Amino acid sequence: ITSGGVTYHDQPWHKECFVCAGCKTQLSGQRFISKDEHPYCVDCFSKLYAKKCAACKKPITAFGGAKFISFEERQWHGECFNCANCSVSLVGQGFLTQQDDVLCHECG
Repeated sequence: ITSGGVTYHDQPWHKECFVCAGCKTQLSGQRFISKDEHPYCVDCFSKLYAKKCAACKKPITAFGGAKFISFEERQWHGECFNCANCSVSLVGQGFLTQQDDVLCHECG
């Protein structure tokens, strides 16, 4: 490696050889997530490993300091954790559950 190398797990890589374990896209200069000692692009990691939001069904990633809520076996993006009836945000609030729904105290 004479120039433009990448260091990953204290090992040198040619930038063209440092690729996503899923889709083989070059990761040099890109955000990536390491799983089981392998680097993944955000899209592959999201599809393969990220938990899905109980409300919008999209992957939950922690990039950009994103907050998420976890209750029992379910997770929500902070912006998706709303009352199923009136849509008020339940972040930092008490809530009730009714089957798969979460409800504010007013609606519960």
